[in-house]
Amino acid sequence: MEDKNIKIAEQDTDIDNNINIITIDGPAGCGKSTIAKMLAKEFNLIYVDTGAMYRALTLIALENNIDLNDEDSIIQAAEKSNLEFDYSVGDINKYTKVMLNGKDITLDIRSKRVGDAVSIVSKLSKVRKYLVKLQRKIAFKYPCILEGRDTGSVVCPSAICKIYLTANINERVNRREKQLCENNQTLSREQIKYEIEKRDKIDSSREDSPLVIPDGATVIDTSNMTINEVFNSVKKIYNEKLNQSIN
Repeated sequence: MEDKNIKIAEQDTDIDNNINIITIDGPAGCGKSTIAKMLAKEFNLIYVDTGAMYRALTLIALENNIDLNDEDSIIQAAEKSNLEFDYSVGDINKYTKVMLNGKDITLDIRSKRVGDAVSIVSKLSKVRKYLVKLQRKIAFKYPCILEGRDTGSVVCPSAICKIYLTANINERVNRREKQLCENNQTLSREQIKYEIEKRDKIDSSREDSPLVIPDGATVIDTSNMTINEVFNSVKKIYNEKLNQSIN
């Protein structure tokens, strides 16, 4: 795809007229990534993993020994980097492929050191504005599904279909543990639970773009649902929204 680079438009893009957008928000471990990838495949949409973008900038900061609260230096380092994301979907159980200056950093951005630091970088106002511009640029150019914490509330508030997924903490720990195992990564259940609860607190309390249920979003508690049940529910909602827009 021609527009994978992290370089962004200088001005915000109007996305109000793009109806082919699905947003999926929610806390960690609720099934956002899996459902988003399944939908991207089903409807031939671009898959935008916004969390991978924040992790990539966090890795850039760490590798350049930048103070994690120095948002200007983090953005400057990102602008000097050749950072690419693969918006296509292959194996739905695998992470989004990310390249930094020609090196595959897909697993690097999922490491513990990045996981421990990403909550600091992702709450920085300038960093969020920087990445929101990129995400809006992609959404304006391609029919897509965006997955993250603020895609329906901030990035694409006019998306035709906005979904908010949630699940109880035990189920979220189970799912995150399974995801880590499938990508040859391991953490104790206690550590996974601690990190999820810590991220929940930061995401819901940050000043810029906190995790909220977007206006007009459909809330789905996936705790007692299979992946296929969630997928079919969201698919039905999206088709209904499309039909309403046509009629």
